[in-house]
Amino acid sequence: MKADSLQMVKVFSSGGDIHYVLPHFQREYAWEKQEWQTLLNDIFGIYEIYQDEKPPEHFMGSLVVINDGTQAGTVPVFRLVDGQQRLTTISLLLCALERQLEDDEAYVGLRKKIRRMLMNQDESGDLYYKLLPTTKYGDRVSYCAIIRGKQPPEGLESKVPGAFEYLTTQLGNRLKSDQVDPNRLFNVLMTSLQVVFINLSQNERPYEIFESLNYKGKSLTQADLVRNYIAMKLSPGRQEPVFTELWSPIEEMLLEKRTVGRSRLGELTAFLRHYFAYHSGALINQEHVYSRFRDRGEAMSEADFEAELTTIKRFAGYYDRLLRPQNEPDKEVRRQLERLNVMESSTGYPFLLFMYDIWQSGQIGRDEFLAGLGLLEIYMVRRFLNQDSTNYLNKMFPPLVKDLGKDIGKAEFAASLKEALGTKNEPSDVRLRQSAETIRLYRRDILTRQKLALVLDGINRRLSSGSGAYTVLNSDPTIEHIMPQTLTEAWKQHLGENWQQDFELLHTLGNLTLVTQDWNSQLSNSIYATKRQRLAEHGLLLNQNYFRDEAPERWNGQSIRGRAQWLMAKATEIWPQLGEAAAGWEERPRNVVILGDIYPVASWRDVLRRTADVAVEWTGADFEQRIIAQYPTYFARQPFEFASYELSNGWWIYVNLSGETVRQISSAIVAAAGIPEDEFEITYW
Repeated sequence: MKADSLQMVKVFSSGGDIHYVLPHFQREYAWEKQEWQTLLNDIFGIYEIYQDEKPPEHFMGSLVVINDGTQAGTVPVFRLVDGQQRLTTISLLLCALERQLEDDEAYVGLRKKIRRMLMNQDESGDLYYKLLPTTKYGDRVSYCAIIRGKQPPEGLESKVPGAFEYLTTQLGNRLKSDQVDPNRLFNVLMTSLQVVFINLSQNERPYEIFESLNYKGKSLTQADLVRNYIAMKLSPGRQEPVFTELWSPIEEMLLEKRTVGRSRLGELTAFLRHYFAYHSGALINQEHVYSRFRDRGEAMSEADFEAELTTIKRFAGYYDRLLRPQNEPDKEVRRQLERLNVMESSTGYPFLLFMYDIWQSGQIGRDEFLAGLGLLEIYMVRRFLNQDSTNYLNKMFPPLVKDLGKDIGKAEFAASLKEALGTKNEPSDVRLRQSAETIRLYRRDILTRQKLALVLDGINRRLSSGSGAYTVLNSDPTIEHIMPQTLTEAWKQHLGENWQQDFELLHTLGNLTLVTQDWNSQLSNSIYATKRQRLAEHGLLLNQNYFRDEAPERWNGQSIRGRAQWLMAKATEIWPQLGEAAAGWEERPRNVVILGDIYPVASWRDVLRRTADVAVEWTGADFEQRIIAQYPTYFARQPFEFASYELSNGWWIYVNLSGETVRQISSAIVAAAGIPEDEFEITYW
């Protein structure tokens, strides 16, 4: 290893020929506005104090390279192990400066100097460019187009064009206002900016250095480290074919810039995490994806490692279809995947990878696969209607792979899956009927509204079955609140003296229906009589059948609960119970027994209220530290919008939860308060 401090002019070979190319394990250009502006601030700060006689020095970090000899006889070629973000940005800034001066004859000489820093003007092909970025996300084609003065192709994911546009705009603003002299700025870039130029020998392992380097502003992702390890694991002669045939297609298919589910993980990282969960039966921490990949790789020969990458590529294809069902050629499978995506099924992706593989490998047939997808929809919809936590699913789905995998070929897959899901905290029909009247289903986020639309559309289709032609909303479905979200005085009078209590049911199933955006705007805060008449005339049988034949004269809490039962009865026909009801699901709570004291309760909300009250007394001044700190979602200093209860210490607790969730939270609060587990019990009627 040889390290020297070099001015940027030397990095670009003082205008002579030199060529930097990024190795396969390098990531894409990742800098964004924050990094661009920080660099510009540094540069213009130096500009203010710059003197030709004694240029100030500004250290920009390191450039780590490997000398790859020469090409075309005389051009030195270096593989750029570290420093591409800085070198690419400086190159784009030089190009922006040159482009700003192209119509000014006074700067013809300066423009020639700049071009010599960016291009090997006597060469052709790749060697024409002093810097050759990675091909990922279109970085290379974008950069080369910009250097040649052309427009980058549209539709690429590369951040290079955005960087060039930003730098050009910022520089242009300063030049137009005469804040910057172009020659002086060029000298700042070439002589004041310095790097530590680290030249590795051929027998040193650049991948290990790459893994350990700190990146200014942009840390390495798990996918970056995985790519680096692949290059390290492979012999030099196998790197290019493996990256070309296997890994690069995976990276192009699963872009790390796109995210998956509520985890917000990049697609490739999320895929690897779910792939390992499929293999091991447990979902690993997102920060351990690289280490798990590395540990698996270390136990393999190079041939086995390449075979593993081939398998990973196959599974990446399945994952792409899970994320983007439009890429699935089978129309019925595509439709079912689209519905599962609406239900945010990413927690089930480890199991869905398993299902895809046994279908594609012929271990189960297409009909069994479709039946399995339908069972997963039933399970997900029922848990949504009961507002059960999705955290459980992260732990439930991975081991299900092994549970069902051992029975492949011994029993019908769909029957085995139905039996298994029926034992995995599936809410029973009785539980759903109880939840229907009180559980808040509507939230403002688009994902929740899409789930509601799927449920209500499903009920409409069931009502319409057998009737020949019928109406569905193929576009612009909108959730309409019958009792509006903003109560007018007329609505308060309609509801009566208990309007505040009834208003707590605003977002429950019975108060929601499906219309178009136009209808939603027209109905708005209209009085109930108007809404009832309009909905009775609506094209959807979901609205016609109820508001023409079933709806009461007054709309209040009792009416909302009644319609909730009407809708839930339809929903449980469409998404029927998979298994026998779990113990306790059918029972209504009667008492909470804590430390020998018996507290009568009338509902699950009472269970949570009583438990929290006892926790307040038990913990005293430590309540915030022991309870609030662990479960901040359920507590607030101000009342929640709906269904909250004020504790004796001034904190409010959210109580609009399903029975199973109340059971879990109450047990957790008791444990956090330090009350022995055997001193807490819920009894039932």
